[in-house]
Amino acid sequence: MSLQKDIEEQYRKRLDKSILYNSDYSSFAEEERCAKIKQLVKEYLNVSVSSTILEIGAGQGGNIQLMYDMGFTDKTVFINELLPERVAHVKKNYPTVKVFDGNALEINFDMKFDCVFQSTVFTSILKEKDRLELADKMWNILKPGGIILWYDFIYNNPGNTDVKKVSITEVKRLFLAAGKTKIIKVTLAPPLGRRVGKMYNLFNIPLLRSHILGVFLKK
Repeated sequence: MSLQKDIEEQYRKRLDKSILYNSDYSSFAEEERCAKIKQLVKEYLNVSVSSTILEIGAGQGGNIQLMYDMGFTDKTVFINELLPERVAHVKKNYPTVKVFDGNALEINFDMKFDCVFQSTVFTSILKEKDRLELADKMWNILKPGGIILWYDFIYNNPGNTDVKKVSITEVKRLFLAAGKTKIIKVTLAPPLGRRVGKMYNLFNIPLLRSHILGVFLKK
C-alpha cells in the first residue's frame, strides 16, 4: 500500500471513531494542548503580521483558530490536507485560508514558512522511511530561524495497530539538524483521562501523560 493510501485509510478509521472522543476529557486535553502550544510558540518565535505557518495534515481545520490565537492571520495561515472531503470542509468554512491539497511529499509549496506544524500525523505513518521523508520535507520548507511545531503520542496502543508511536528518541532523530530543541510531555493518557473526566487536572502529572509537544529551531 502506498503512503497516500495508507494515510487515507488511517484517517478514515480515526474519523469513524471520533464520536468516542466527545467528552470532558477531550475538552480538558484540548485546553491544555492549546495553552502549551501558544506558550511554546511565544517562547521560540516572534510572530509578526508577516509570519507564516503551514500545518501538515490539517484535517478539517481544527487548529486554524489556534493559529489565529497565536498571532497568525488569514493571509499567513496555510494548510495541507490529503482527504478531499476534508479539503472541501476547510475551503467552505475558511475560504480565505490557502490550502495545499494532496500528499505533502508531492507538493511544490513554492515558499518557505516560519512555522511548520504537525499534530498526530506521524503516528498514522507506519514506515520509518516515510516518516524520514516527510520530516525532511517539513525541514526543507522551513525558513532559517523558523520552528517545527510537533504534537504526537509516544506510547503504542495495544488495541489499535493502525497507528504507531513516535518516541522522543525518534522525534529527535528526525530533526538532527535542529539548533535549539524543547520537548515537553502533555495530555493525560486517554484510557485514564476518559475515566477520570472532570478530575483531569488532578491526575495530569508527567508520569501519566501520553503525548509530547516539541519545538525544533532551524539555525
